[in-house]
Amino acid sequence: MTLSSRVLTALAIAYPFVSHFGATLGAPVVPLLWLCLMLWGSLPSRSRSPALLALALACPVAIVIGHLSGHADLLLRLPPVIICFAFAWIFGRTLRPGHTALISRIGERMRGELPEPVAHYGHRLTVVWTLFFVILGLECILLGLFASPFWWSLFTNYINYALIALLLVLEYPIRRRVLRDLEHTPFIASLRGSLRLDLH
Repeated sequence: MTLSSRVLTALAIAYPFVSHFGATLGAPVVPLLWLCLMLWGSLPSRSRSPALLALALACPVAIVIGHLSGHADLLLRLPPVIICFAFAWIFGRTLRPGHTALISRIGERMRGELPEPVAHYGHRLTVVWTLFFVILGLECILLGLFASPFWWSLFTNYINYALIALLLVLEYPIRRRVLRDLEHTPFIASLRGSLRLDLH
């Protein structure tokens, strides 16, 4: 079952709200099933990847086991940790020697070959995003271990997304100041380009 990109986007946007109500109302199975639907809906109709198929099959099994054992609430606290460290890995792996930093790669796709100062700025910004997601991941772990369902949900479903948006917004004027000799694209166009992560 492959859902359209619009449906998947709508499901993803709604998920923080579903997760919040599931966590605070004692119904963690609902957001877990929501995630399972998103996973199954994003699989290519003829996917032959053993890893993806195994994950898709393991998801409902884990939910059933978690529900029957009374630990579904613990399962619900795992996705934010996984997501944060996954993004940290996506950014961080491009910092290896011989690789182009992810932000610089996005800049090259938008502008072509980058001047050295711009490429260097892209490298430093990639470091910032890597550390940012590591910190968020550690925060999610601590909240999952020690916070109440309400506070865990408030941070992982709302505040953390606001922090990501804040970093995106604050970085733009910093970039204009640091790279003042560069002809900058409008903020919205720049944001759209930044959100198209090249994961290869």
